[in-house]
Amino acid sequence: MKYLLVFVVVIVGLTLLKKSHQHREIPGARKPRKPAPPEHMYACHHCGVHVPQSRCVWKGDNPYCCTEHARLG
Repeated sequence: MKYLLVFVVVIVGLTLLKKSHQHREIPGARKPRKPAPPEHMYACHHCGVHVPQSRCVWKGDNPYCCTEHARLG
Protein backbone atom coordinates (compact mmCIF):
# COMPACT_ATOMS: atom_id res chain seq x y z
CA MET A 1 0.00 0.00 0.00
CA LYS A 2 2.84 2.41 0.80
CA TYR A 3 4.35 1.86 -2.70
CA LEU A 4 1.04 2.83 -4.27
CA LEU A 5 1.04 6.05 -2.25
CA VAL A 6 4.66 6.81 -3.29
CA PHE A 7 3.76 6.08 -6.91
CA VAL A 8 0.77 8.46 -6.78
CA VAL A 9 2.87 11.19 -5.16
CA VAL A 10 5.58 10.82 -7.84
CA ILE A 11 3.02 10.93 -10.66
CA VAL A 12 1.33 14.02 -9.22
CA GLY A 13 4.71 15.70 -8.71
CA LEU A 14 5.81 15.00 -12.28
CA THR A 15 2.49 16.28 -13.62
CA LEU A 16 2.79 19.52 -11.67
CA LEU A 17 6.41 19.94 -12.76
CA LYS A 18 5.47 19.41 -16.42
CA LYS A 19 2.66 21.96 -16.21
CA SER A 20 4.92 24.54 -14.61
CA HIS A 21 7.43 24.24 -17.48
CA GLN A 22 4.90 24.43 -20.28
CA HIS A 23 4.95 27.61 -22.34
CA ARG A 24 1.97 29.68 -21.47
CA GLU A 25 0.36 31.68 -24.23
CA ILE A 26 -1.63 34.75 -23.41
CA PRO A 27 -4.86 34.86 -25.43
CA GLY A 28 -4.80 37.75 -27.86
CA ALA A 29 -1.05 38.27 -27.54
CA ARG A 30 0.82 38.69 -30.78
CA LYS A 31 3.74 36.57 -31.69
CA PRO A 32 6.88 38.49 -32.56
CA ARG A 33 7.31 39.15 -36.24
CA LYS A 34 10.17 37.81 -38.19
CA PRO A 35 12.71 40.48 -39.06
CA ALA A 36 12.65 41.76 -42.60
CA PRO A 37 15.14 40.15 -44.95
CA PRO A 38 18.34 42.11 -45.44
CA GLU A 39 18.27 44.78 -48.08
CA HIS A 40 20.89 45.18 -50.73
CA MET A 41 23.22 48.15 -50.19
CA TYR A 42 24.62 50.32 -52.97
CA ALA A 43 27.55 52.72 -52.81
CA CYS A 44 26.75 56.28 -53.80
CA HIS A 45 28.35 57.02 -57.14
CA HIS A 46 29.37 60.50 -55.87
CA CYS A 47 30.60 60.03 -52.26
CA GLY A 48 30.76 56.25 -51.76
CA VAL A 49 28.37 56.12 -48.81
CA HIS A 50 26.45 52.85 -48.76
CA VAL A 51 22.69 53.31 -48.98
CA PRO A 52 19.88 50.74 -48.79
CA GLN A 53 18.29 49.98 -52.12
CA SER A 54 14.93 51.44 -51.06
CA ARG A 55 16.52 54.84 -50.27
CA CYS A 56 18.74 55.15 -53.35
CA VAL A 57 18.22 57.89 -55.89
CA TRP A 58 18.87 56.44 -59.30
CA LYS A 59 20.23 58.46 -62.20
CA GLY A 60 20.71 56.20 -65.15
CA ASP A 61 22.31 53.03 -63.86
CA ASN A 62 24.15 54.79 -61.00
CA PRO A 63 22.85 54.87 -57.42
CA TYR A 64 23.18 58.04 -55.30
CA CYS A 65 22.55 58.68 -51.62
CA CYS A 66 20.53 61.88 -52.22
CA THR A 67 19.13 64.03 -54.97
CA GLU A 68 21.93 66.57 -54.51
CA HIS A 69 24.58 63.98 -55.29
CA ALA A 70 22.50 62.68 -58.20
CA ARG A 71 22.38 66.24 -59.56
CA LEU A 72 26.15 66.69 -59.10
CA GLY A 73 26.84 63.32 -60.69
